[in-house]
Amino acid sequence: MIRSPHGDTYKAKILVQVAQNAKSKRKSFYRAKYNKLVFKLGSKNKAKEAIANRIARSVYKILCGGNYKEIWYNRGDSHEAQVRKHVSALKALGVNVFHHNHQRIVSKKRVVVEQSGIILSG
Repeated sequence: MIRSPHGDTYKAKILVQVAQNAKSKRKSFYRAKYNKLVFKLGSKNKAKEAIANRIARSVYKILCGGNYKEIWYNRGDSHEAQVRKHVSALKALGVNVFHHNHQRIVSKKRVVVEQSGIILSG
């Protein structure tokens, strides 16, 4: 819970509940931000409080009549889909591809691409 000695504790509890639901929503900005903050801050509660603070600032901005821009989830899902497609194409050619995620892909065989086609060399 947010420690707010000078603020309204009931509003703080509601904001933490809103942050809890916002981090549970799939493919949302707040979920991605929450996961980054958990890693950075080392605490799920601190990350939840930071998301609640960010939501409170957004609500305040809307209530004051300021311009609000919807924040979308900007993760490279299409990029990851392309990587999966290329890895499956390599596997179909008989290349043993080992990967945990798209950041590190390792193959035991060497693949050379020429104009005439793909040549596997071991």
